[in-house]
Amino acid sequence: MAQIGNCNNTVSPAVVNDAVCTTISLSDTGGTPTIIYENSSTFLINGTILIENNGVGASPTAALLIDGVQIPGFVVAPGSSRSYTAPTINTISLIGAGAGTTSIKIAFSLNYRF
Repeated sequence: MAQIGNCNNTVSPAVVNDAVCTTISLSDTGGTPTIIYENSSTFLINGTILIENNGVGASPTAALLIDGVQIPGFVVAPGSSRSYTAPTINTISLIGAGAGTTSIKIAFSLNYRF
């Protein structure tokens, strides 16, 4: 689901608040990030990211990276969910670690002005 271009131009400059969600299968990535979102615009974007790990038992964990930097202590264990608000977002990535494959739901807001 995506609400792209939810635009409110009653203020100057115009404000856009987009919401995106997707589900991916994540396994052990060997430390290599899996890119979920990449900002290809010139806009400064901020937002909140929610990660839900639907794994059970020994399923992989999911670590969040913003702009290629791992967020300290942000590792989502199987059966858990966490959120993080970032002041600037150019890329959102995940690193999977552990045995097997898990279903990861990712929802994030993208807020910017133009």
